[in-house]
Amino acid sequence: MIEHSVQEGRERILDAAEQLFAERGFAGTSVQRIAEQAMVSKATIFHHFENKQALYCAVVERACAGMLHVLDALLSDEQTRALDQLEAYRRQDMEEMFAHAPVIRLILRELTMGEDAQARALVDQVFGQHYLRLKALVSRAQRERLLRKDVDAGVQAVAVASINIFLFLVWPVLRHLPESPFEDLRQSGDSLFRLLLQGMQAEEWREP
Repeated sequence: MIEHSVQEGRERILDAAEQLFAERGFAGTSVQRIAEQAMVSKATIFHHFENKQALYCAVVERACAGMLHVLDALLSDEQTRALDQLEAYRRQDMEEMFAHAPVIRLILRELTMGEDAQARALVDQVFGQHYLRLKALVSRAQRERLLRKDVDAGVQAVAVASINIFLFLVWPVLRHLPESPFEDLRQSGDSLFRLLLQGMQAEEWREP
């Protein structure tokens, strides 16, 4: 019962922090304001999180946890073709990004501020794990001779992930371009992914 209550308190803090970080940014949000929003004391927050940076990383980690599970499931599946796994990753990742849109906007906004220490903390605690798993999927496709080996697996992994980041950032504009081909988000992502694969695929697998 006590453990359940403690976990509920932690989640309440994370909910409050997520909302305030998304509204005001990292620098514009104080621990005191988060405590007031969560209806706890500052001491309670510091019981769960070492500092505001640790709380911020926990907010991001919670929002990205779903994709970590997806990547683990894909890596444990040795029957499905690696390219199909990469496409499944990209589609699920897009759904997760839009499902957690306020947090994703927060992350991208903060990263554009150029705070190297914060970026390093996010890599160490969150994004590094996702990157290594996605890179492992690309490496599997390279071993299956589906993707070219003369381009580093890490570069190709970032290229795949960048499709969703691009669409997330500029989708409102793309939809309103003159004679825009961007009417459906999922179809647009699929089209960009297929186009990207034309450059990434091993020569024997490229479409004529």
